[in-house]
Amino acid sequence: MTFLEIAQQLVRESGTADDGSPSTVVSQTGRMSKVIGWAKSAYTLIQTAEPEWRWMQRRFSGPTISGQRNYDGNDMGVTTRFKAFVCRNSPRENRFTIYETALGVSDEGKLSFVNYDDFVTRYVRGTQTNDKPSYFTIAPDGDLWLHPIPDGIYTIQGPYRRSAQALALDADEPEMPEEFHELIVEVGLMFLGVHDETPQVTHWMLRRSERFNQLRRDQLPKLRLGERFA
Repeated sequence: MTFLEIAQQLVRESGTADDGSPSTVVSQTGRMSKVIGWAKSAYTLIQTAEPEWRWMQRRFSGPTISGQRNYDGNDMGVTTRFKAFVCRNSPRENRFTIYETALGVSDEGKLSFVNYDDFVTRYVRGTQTNDKPSYFTIAPDGDLWLHPIPDGIYTIQGPYRRSAQALALDADEPEMPEEFHELIVEVGLMFLGVHDETPQVTHWMLRRSERFNQLRRDQLPKLRLGERFA
């Protein structure tokens, strides 16, 4: 569904109008502008409800700089819509890798995760010798830190989460799986229903939606007890 189709369905199901309105989502006023705004807000709420939505994840591949310990998304080549590195914050994390750029992927190996406090205690204090990084952590400000500090150019790869997609134009399509697009309409109707009582739909209300819970089953990692990661 396009943003315009979502807005039209929300307008129709809310009883705002039944004549196929609006003809566009751009430059509307009054009640129609509010309904379109609820559709935008509904999709933003859905995207931010869970930090591990699969459709919002991508992989980065970026270079290190000799002598530089910490890197943000832009450093790792993600120049638009970077939100955060995706990390399990566990020694079982196995999705971050490194290889010497000049040697290529034949040199690729795992970067081992260390929690931030332990990382600082072990690898930041005192004199450090630059070398090929073997460990990483995610700092409180979201940066990726490496140890040892790189002594040359290496390629780091791993997962990251995109920031929320903003719907703005008629032809914009939500990046979430198409079979769940009507959830945006459903949440938009929740916004409409509480418009005079509270300024926002709570996550508690969202989680009462069967369609939202179907999305969670489809787009969140499955719990696998006792699994060991290489």
